[in-house]
Amino acid sequence: MNKKILSTVVVMFVMLQANGQVTFNSVEDVWKYADDHNVTIRISRYDADKSRLAKKQSYSAFMPQVTANGTYTDNMAIQTTLLPGVIVGKPDGVYVPVKFGQKYIYSGNVTAQLDVLNVQSWFNVRTARISAEMSKDSLSNTRKNIYQQIATQYYSVLLMTEAARLATNSELLADSVFQSVSRKFAEGTVSKANVDLSKMNLERAQQTNITAQYQIQTAKNSLKILLDMQLTDSMNITASLSRTIEDAGKGTFTEDPAVKIAYNAMRISMSQYKGGNATFLPTLAISYSNTTQQNDNKFEPFSGGPSWFPAEYWSLKASWNIFSGGSKYYQSRRNKIAIEERKLQFESAQRQSVINDENLRLNYAKTAALLTKTEDVMHLSFDNYTHISNRYTEGLSSLDDKLNAFSDYIGYQNQYLNSLSDMLVQLYQIKIRQLSF
Repeated sequence: MNKKILSTVVVMFVMLQANGQVTFNSVEDVWKYADDHNVTIRISRYDADKSRLAKKQSYSAFMPQVTANGTYTDNMAIQTTLLPGVIVGKPDGVYVPVKFGQKYIYSGNVTAQLDVLNVQSWFNVRTARISAEMSKDSLSNTRKNIYQQIATQYYSVLLMTEAARLATNSELLADSVFQSVSRKFAEGTVSKANVDLSKMNLERAQQTNITAQYQIQTAKNSLKILLDMQLTDSMNITASLSRTIEDAGKGTFTEDPAVKIAYNAMRISMSQYKGGNATFLPTLAISYSNTTQQNDNKFEPFSGGPSWFPAEYWSLKASWNIFSGGSKYYQSRRNKIAIEERKLQFESAQRQSVINDENLRLNYAKTAALLTKTEDVMHLSFDNYTHISNRYTEGLSSLDDKLNAFSDYIGYQNQYLNSLSDMLVQLYQIKIRQLSF
């Protein structure tokens, strides 16, 4: 028996693992999972890695460039050259055709070159370094956007779970009232309108419950898309919607990634402008070459017969592009205009971020205050229904009053859920702005 139980447990465990069950206790858990699994974040991280490698690659301009070449030449027809005949005792004015060279030529060459002075290379390195920083900011901005999408679906699950809980309680209560009114209608003590109203209250509660149950599954499926999960993977969200909303509006906001991106974009434009102007300056390079060559009329390479003839030199080369048709001049002016554009965008992003953060605090404070009021109204409405229901039992209130009071409670319950939804949106926006990406 023990072996059978153990086998059953093992099989269930394997099936559970195969289905990919994941448990989340908070929205932070989902964000952490998304960092490793969301496709958009992973691609953005690859882009950041490529920018980091491009920065390292830019430094190669300061390293010597070494090349090695090997050449094999088969002179199928050696060129004829006319020499003055006086060299071989011919009369003046007579030329003698002579062929110089040998059929086969083998050569090897090693060349090294180092730029001693190239100001543009320095600015290219600076631009690559700023681009690498900007790619990190882009990754942060991508994570921020994905976090917002995840929080929308995560809190939708919690919101709809709360809606289902309230709707279930209301449905049980409405069904009890409907059954009671139906019996009284069968006895002839209440009107058909009372039955219809009680049925309507029951249907409204059932509609809310049905909607909540399906929206919970839809939100979970949307989360699976964002987390790159399979449809068959099991997702378990254990967190409950706290009845005490934290005062997140007083927290300190971190620097907006969008502002950092605009700032680095301005820095890149400035670096490109200076780098473009550096092309007007001269460059200086030093090079070294070592060559060896062998000539032979027989195809016997490396036979040790003919001698190898070495050649070796070094040179210092200065280059200055004095005039190129004005293209560099106009490119420099375009780059300068781009700096002004990026500067305007950066300053605008700064102003917008400050205003957006203040509006976020205001909206959070507003929705939190409204949520408290709508929750109080919902509880008061239920207390009022309970009071009228007791008075109805005592014969002091009519059935219409009782049914209308319950209908009002359903309406205030929906208002509370709407306020809760609005507050949760502002809450996760606040939480995201307080994160350090």
